[in-house]
Formats: sequence, structure tokens, C-alpha cells
Amino acid sequence: MTNVFERLAKVSRSTVERVHGKDVTIFPLSAKDPNARSKLSATDEPYLTSACFFENTQMENDSKAQPVTGMGRTLHRAAQRLASIRLIEGKPLVAGFMLRREEDGALFTIGQFDPDGLGTVMATLSVAQSLPEA
Repeated sequence: MTNVFERLAKVSRSTVERVHGKDVTIFPLSAKDPNARSKLSATDEPYLTSACFFENTQMENDSKAQPVTGMGRTLHRAAQRLASIRLIEGKPLVAGFMLRREEDGALFTIGQFDPDGLGTVMATLSVAQSLPEA
């Protein structure tokens, strides 16, 4: 029998995903040569999943993720973008992959992520300009 908190987390995540989730496409990249530019993977196809987007506006609580300068203030620092991405079994997800939000076509690069063990990951995103070529 699973822990009651794990079941509650799973139910709440799926509810939030159904209400606030956006359709996204994950674009796997291949980086066989570390000195070459990344390009779209020839073996792994892009796939559709869903993600909930968050923007962390409480900078004072993120001192580890956002180093301070000078007198302990962050200057000209953008708010951190996060997404809770639903994992698809059998599909790869690696830091560096690209993510496109289908609603508005916004592109992001997945910087790092932390799996929760319940079928989703919390990923840090950075804005991307365009998809690399195949």
C-alpha cells in the first residue's frame, strides 16, 4: 500500500495538470560531439506531453539558485521559469532538450530537472530563440 502522502501528491498533481497544464512538444537533441552544436535527434522523434508552467517571483527565497552581488541584492535578474513536465514512458528526457509550448509557440531549453517519482519532473527552463536544424 502506498504512502497516503504519495497518493495525495499524485492526485493533486494530476488535477493541477488537467486544469492548468499546457500541451508541449519535447524535441530530443543529439550531441555526439561535445564541441559541435546540438541538432535535432535523427533517432528520437519529438513527442507531445503536458506541462504546468511556473515563474518564481520570490527571489529572496532562492538565494541558492540566484547568487547575490554587492550588498546582497540581485540586480537585473529575471525571475526563474519552472515547468512540471509529465513523463511519457519509453520517451527520453535529458537536460538540454528543447520544449515548445503549443499554445503560443514559445521555445525553451530544459536546463536541469528533478524527478519526483510520481511521473513528473520539475524542470528549470531558459528561453530559446529557435530550434536547431536536423
